[in-house]
Amino acid sequence: MSKKMKIFTAGVLGIMMAGLVCTNVYALDNKDVVGTWYANSLSMDGMNEFHPNAIMMEMSMEISEDGKGKVTTSSESEEADVDDFEWKIDGDNIVITASDDEVMEGTYEDGKITISMDGMAVTLGQEKEEYKPYEPGKALTDTKLEDFDGEWSSSIMSAFGMQVPTGTLFDMQFNLTIDGGKATLVTIESGTETTTELEGDLDTNALVLKSTEEKTEEKTEEKTEEKTEEDTEDYSLFDTDTMRLYLLDDGKLCFTSADSMDDPEETQEAADGEDSEDSMDWTVKVFFDKLEKK
Repeated sequence: MSKKMKIFTAGVLGIMMAGLVCTNVYALDNKDVVGTWYANSLSMDGMNEFHPNAIMMEMSMEISEDGKGKVTTSSESEEADVDDFEWKIDGDNIVITASDDEVMEGTYEDGKITISMDGMAVTLGQEKEEYKPYEPGKALTDTKLEDFDGEWSSSIMSAFGMQVPTGTLFDMQFNLTIDGGKATLVTIESGTETTTELEGDLDTNALVLKSTEEKTEEKTEEKTEEKTEEDTEDYSLFDTDTMRLYLLDDGKLCFTSADSMDDPEETQEAADGEDSEDSMDWTVKVFFDKLEKK
């Protein structure tokens, strides 16, 4: 190698090393985080993300130059809650100490701050992103029994005015295999897997499946007396005694706890005998995606 080439090579390597050193010693600066931040994404497991408005929640953070700040959280059913906190920069992280002395660490990357709190990861940006919920397709009217055949996996759950990916907020996932009016439903709830066999037929444009397992009722006075108040108030979010499924024109399959897809609010109002505007809509919907055959 010539002397000139050696000098050129050494110079290039020197520039590269200097760049690496600069990258390694770079620390987050106060100016990067001071300002107003809006929660645009929540995640329960680092995989399934959803907008805070999906659970009727909003959150913002005011980070001030004096090392103090305020976090505001609100929901449709409650007044806004404002909490004070203190913050400081530690390398590439922002360390937040809440008013109750809870310490949370946030990471800064690409103009976003991600903070882990109460088992949930919150990602904030300095622009408030618009919430765009999934708009279900219309139920197909001209359906045949074989149209429902296939393997289906739940992707979205809508309940109590909230709409989130299944497996997150409610910690429930459903896999459904349908073949000629017979079905196998695998429910995964909090890591526990349950398999239910179902069978049914078309009711107009809905596939109505019923569990093939017979339930026996305890008729002895002793068993009746053993029932607690908790037993009588038990509520099942997802009832497999009778499943009413609809094919939608966007390709999804929908389970609904209402009597039809036409007007679930009217159905619930009639069932409860209450004004739907003043009562909780208990209608549950689970949307399934069809899996492609390998």
